[in-house]
Amino acid sequence: MTPTRALFSILAALCLFSGATLAQKPTGRPAKEPPPDYFPLRVGDWWSYHSTTADGKTSDFKMTVASEDQGVYLVQIESAWPIQEWYSKPPGAVVWHKEAYVKTNQSVAFDPARKYLTNPPSGTWSWKGKGNLGVDVDETSTASGAEPVVVPAGKFQAIKVVTKVVQGGTPVTKTYWYANWVGLVKSMTDTGSVKSTTELVDYSFKKR
Repeated sequence: MTPTRALFSILAALCLFSGATLAQKPTGRPAKEPPPDYFPLRVGDWWSYHSTTADGKTSDFKMTVASEDQGVYLVQIESAWPIQEWYSKPPGAVVWHKEAYVKTNQSVAFDPARKYLTNPPSGTWSWKGKGNLGVDVDETSTASGAEPVVVPAGKFQAIKVVTKVVQGGTPVTKTYWYANWVGLVKSMTDTGSVKSTTELVDYSFKKR
């Protein structure tokens, strides 16, 4: 091959490479980041959890968003004692409307509807009403800043929410950690006589 022809071949190859590079360069605007959501409810999504009590007893359960009807989402909790829960998500909040215990055929509709979470979690909010079997419930929740949380499903920056509950005259402290676009990643319950920790193990939309 002559030097002229060789130079022409090199230039042609460079032109092809440049064309391929330009063709791969994105031409549209980058996708917008979705708004913050610390309690995602998409039909079909699921989360699996592992719980451990202070005395070493363990259990597992799975939460699945089963359906949605006029903005109310049914969440199925699969465990030794299956539970159904109904939530809605008005702007800036998560509201808990009802729960049902499948095995005992018991249910409770919260009146007024139970403000479960601000979304994103911030500030302090309260709820007072009747729980299962008509038990009086008085609870106040306070969110604090994000902190790193490590659980079997991974490491997350999660907002901490401490909920002080008086249920049937018994004080209970519940601490939750919520991660943006993931949901609940860890919780701790302290009734005084019973302490337990629950951690996220896996979830359906986790990047593999």
